Amino acid sequence: MRTRIRRLLSVLPYFLIPGISAVTPLLVIPALTSSYGADGWASIAVAQSVGTSAAIVAELGWSVVGPQRVAGASPGERTHLYQSSLATKLSSLAIISPLSFIFSAMLVQEHKLAAGLTGLAFSFIALSPSWFLIGCNRPFAVLGVEGLPRMILSAVAAILIFGGGALELYGLAMVLSSVLTMFLAAVLLHERVWPKWAAFRAGPRQIKEHLPLTGGRIVSVIYTSLPIALVSAVSPNSVATFAAVERLMRMALSVLGGVPSRLQSWVGVARGHNLLARSRKSLFYNLLLGLVSAIGFAALAPIVAPFIFSNAVEIPLEISSLSACVLFIVCVSRGYGLSMVAEGRANWIAAANICAAIVGVTCTLSLAAAWGVRGAIVGELLAEVTGLATQAVILHYGHRWLRKGKHEAASSRSIADPAQRRTRNSEAQQLDL
Repeated sequence: MRTRIRRLLSVLPYFLIPGISAVTPLLVIPALTSSYGADGWASIAVAQSVGTSAAIVAELGWSVVGPQRVAGASPGERTHLYQSSLATKLSSLAIISPLSFIFSAMLVQEHKLAAGLTGLAFSFIALSPSWFLIGCNRPFAVLGVEGLPRMILSAVAAILIFGGGALELYGLAMVLSSVLTMFLAAVLLHERVWPKWAAFRAGPRQIKEHLPLTGGRIVSVIYTSLPIALVSAVSPNSVATFAAVERLMRMALSVLGGVPSRLQSWVGVARGHNLLARSRKSLFYNLLLGLVSAIGFAALAPIVAPFIFSNAVEIPLEISSLSACVLFIVCVSRGYGLSMVAEGRANWIAAANICAAIVGVTCTLSLAAAWGVRGAIVGELLAEVTGLATQAVILHYGHRWLRKGKHEAASSRSIADPAQRRTRNSEAQQLDL
């Protein structure tokens, strides 16, 4: 009993950290909507969508495979991992961040400069060291170097905007928070703020190793982080409401991310049969978490929306219930993603992402154009279900295909041997008799 209580308490910091990250936007959104209305909120929401997508690509998959690598690494290996990740991320951001600024400004009708700065700022989230600290089992360090600086700067931006300040202040505050986090993480970990040139030279090789996973993440952003931008292209009048329920759902998922984050190190340090057992237990934990959370989200989102969005946007129960279904599927999918990494099938996540993206883009664009907010959420749901189903098939049945393929290859080699072929023919004749 005491062991279970200790395990439960060990998870609490992993809820606290993403919880603070989720609460931080709540400091800004009321100021945005009260000062700039639904149009201002829609512009910032589209930019956040583009910037977050850029960050996922520029992050190069380190948050997926990194924590489990760090958990089992020596101090010297951890230093190498941190410097390699920082160098590769900075290299990718040199290309991706300007594009995030441009596309964010192009996709909105109003507040183009504010949207561009916000898209640029959110792309810098790729530099987050949280994956490394989680792998080191130091969740409170994430709070010190990332959570609190972002919260403080967001609060300052909210106060200034509420007092009549420019909407661009939000983007500038988020840029500053990423730079500050990068510096504080280097001080805490006793690492260089800027990697050595050797780390940059080795970057292309490291990026090549991550290419299969990065390719899958590039595809995944289309149906996980870009839906708001997609909806803005086909149904501009739906953006404010869709972005509102989408933002609340992503906030909830950010908090719930504490469970898979804690399970990363718990599963990553296991070996052999214990690794498989923990991997499969994590599936059940994420499924149960998703079920309870989806019910709570469906009921609470319509209640809190008027307070968060200053009565500028409303979320009906029907909309929150549809979004809750997406939340449930994402939680279960996170569990499958963790298990696929643990069981050596991380590169196959790309296959699930490709399937989900194909369904997500086609369904979100077509259904949003026809049914507005409801159609956009149904498109998201179909994408997530497709991705989950693909992961489940690969995880539960992929090993059978691999064994079958190896057996058939071995049989082909054996039959190709003339002596063995004559022996097999002789045995077959005897059986016929």
